[in-house]
Amino acid sequence: MTITIDEGLLRRMARDAAVYGLTRPWAIVMWVALAAGLALSFLTLGTGAADDADAAAWLPLATLGLGVVAVLATVSSARRAVRTATPPGTVVWARLEPDTLQIGADRRVSDIRYREFEGIRVGRDAVILRIRNSTAVTVVPRVLLTDDDIARLRLSVA
Repeated sequence: MTITIDEGLLRRMARDAAVYGLTRPWAIVMWVALAAGLALSFLTLGTGAADDADAAAWLPLATLGLGVVAVLATVSSARRAVRTATPPGTVVWARLEPDTLQIGADRRVSDIRYREFEGIRVGRDAVILRIRNSTAVTVVPRVLLTDDDIARLRLSVA
C-alpha cells in the first residue's frame, strides 16, 4: 500500500511525534522539575520569605513561561522533522521483511534492521520507532501498518 502525504496527515503525524517527545522520560523529569519550581515559587510568594518580593512575584510566570517554551519548541521541532522527511505530496510506503523494515518516500528507500530500533510508540496517525543509542526516531504513517505488522514490530524491537 502507498499513500500520498497531505497537509492534514503531516500535521497529525507531527502531533503524534510531539506527544512522544513531550512524554519521554527526560521530558517527564523536566515536567516534574517545572511543577516543583512552580509550587516552590507559589510557596515563596505566599510566605513573604523572599528577599525581593517583586522578583518572587515573577517566578510563577517565569516557570509557566518555561513550560510553554518547552511545548512550543517540541511541537515546532516535531513539525519540522516530519515535514523534512515527508513533505506534502510525498508518496510513502512501508513493508516488513524478515529482518528489516523497508520504508520508501518517493525515490528514496531505507532498509532498517529491526535490531536498530530500541522502542516503538503507536499514535493515532504515526508509528514512532526510536533508533538504538540515539535520540533520533523514524516516523511511519500509521495507515501503512496493519495491527499484525505493529505486533510483529513490537516483537522484533523488544
